[in-house]
Amino acid sequence: MAAAPALAQPRVNQEPPQRGGQPKQDTPYIIIATFRSDTKQLGVEAADETRKRVASEHSAQELFVVTKHNINATLSASGYSPDSALSVNDIMELSKQLHGEYVLDATANKSGNGVRIDSRLMMRTANVTMTQPLPVANGKDAGDAAKMVERSLTEAIKGIAPYRLCIADLRAQKWDQAAKDAAAGIAAYPNSTLSRVCLLNAVTASKGSPDSVIAVATGIIAIDSTNTLALGNLFEALVTKNETKKALDVGMKMLALDPNNRELAKRLVQLYVNDSQYDKALALIDGLLKENPGDAELVSTKWKVLLAAGKFKEAIAVGEELAKLDPAQVNLDYYNRMIGAAQKGDSASVLRLAEAAAAKFPKEISFINLVTQGYAKSGQLSKALEWGRKASQIDPKDPTPWQFILAIQNQMHQPDSMVASAREAAKAGVPKDSLSSALVGVVGPAINKATASKDRADWQAALSTAQVVDEIVGTPQTKYFVGVSAYSIMGDAAQNVQKLYNSGKPAKGDIPKMCEELKVIDDNAAVAATNLTAGGKTDPKTAGELLGNLPAITQFATQLKAALKCK
Repeated sequence: MAAAPALAQPRVNQEPPQRGGQPKQDTPYIIIATFRSDTKQLGVEAADETRKRVASEHSAQELFVVTKHNINATLSASGYSPDSALSVNDIMELSKQLHGEYVLDATANKSGNGVRIDSRLMMRTANVTMTQPLPVANGKDAGDAAKMVERSLTEAIKGIAPYRLCIADLRAQKWDQAAKDAAAGIAAYPNSTLSRVCLLNAVTASKGSPDSVIAVATGIIAIDSTNTLALGNLFEALVTKNETKKALDVGMKMLALDPNNRELAKRLVQLYVNDSQYDKALALIDGLLKENPGDAELVSTKWKVLLAAGKFKEAIAVGEELAKLDPAQVNLDYYNRMIGAAQKGDSASVLRLAEAAAAKFPKEISFINLVTQGYAKSGQLSKALEWGRKASQIDPKDPTPWQFILAIQNQMHQPDSMVASAREAAKAGVPKDSLSSALVGVVGPAINKATASKDRADWQAALSTAQVVDEIVGTPQTKYFVGVSAYSIMGDAAQNVQKLYNSGKPAKGDIPKMCEELKVIDDNAAVAATNLTAGGKTDPKTAGELLGNLPAITQFATQLKAALKCK
């Protein structure tokens, strides 16, 4: 509001003079301008009746009521129409120009056959406008309602003096005395929100307990449900006490009063998430996104809430939207979260996301391993092997890529390639025990084939494979396979010798053959004994039986070899 001429003399024209003569220098002035209303006429009439009533009930030296004439003159000088119903900011500016200490701000509307006035006393404390709600006045007409407003105003003003003392003590950091002043203000006017607000400030400034803050703030809100200071302190106290549901109720009331408070909204979202109220958190975020479409921060928050809620497909879609809105957020954590979501709820997206992550971070071996695994699962073994090789080159000592390589080569039926890869891995420093399970997969099929065929050539192949694998990884299981293979070869040779021996009457031409078979027994006896002993815990029963049979076979072979004079 523009500057206006200095305050005119108190009473002119048709307004009767206020009793008590001229105001004193320290007499407070009160501004009662046109009330807001559905009809301008009622707003003007209700304000006029209230102004007259207050002027008639108070001496000019006790409380001076600024005249309607002076109010309208100031409005006109500032470019406003006389009898304008002003906003809160404008009416406080008007009060400043007319030296008003108090402002009566109100709305007046028809209520049934009567009139309802909702009013509040307003005043400045430092640069802050403080408000004291007054009880609703319902009267048969504007004059009747004005009487009620005046009585409420008079009662409210009784608490102002101790309230001012409370404010002074707050500034002096006399917290205990400020609390006493506030108590006096509440005693003078039991509905005083002003004194209660001062008390709340004293409690918080003196580091009062959450319970004490809650008690005072609740008392304020019971009188003034929209008091933002009380709501804010109540919210913080409830959060401190971990009374999340109550805090959320208060926080949502605060947000309704201040819909653009982003920081409050973010805190409420986090509280809903902490309380596992994901749908409410998402509803709050979606409401904010309607007002702020394409807001990357809000989209990021929604993405994280969807992840926490286990809504993985939606999270992936929102995450990809976020990547377009704010590429800077596409970091390692982003891909780890996205891939994790896909693994839990959208397996078809795992390979696609892993490839994108590997392209963005080509040295991050975990992403390359995921691509390898993805192609292997889809049956694209050549591609899987190619990606496995990439991972093994990044960190040759990391067992995981080599395990993938060996498994893929096994699926491709490439045992020789498996052995070569295992040798390469071991040479690079990969722990042997991390390779054993994959390499056992090479030996197993060879053992199974020989067991089924009972053909010595198959057992010889199984022995060769088992010895190579044992050389690389050297586990009890590989030694057991070596021992079983060697024993089976011995057993086959012993059976052949018995056939050729012909109950002690071997044919002269079969003796060289028998000597050859006896040599096979000699060559494999020590291998079988050593490895069955070392690997016996793999299958103790079988190993024990085979070791138990060995002495008889070797003794038979030794004796027969001497009898036949084999070289």
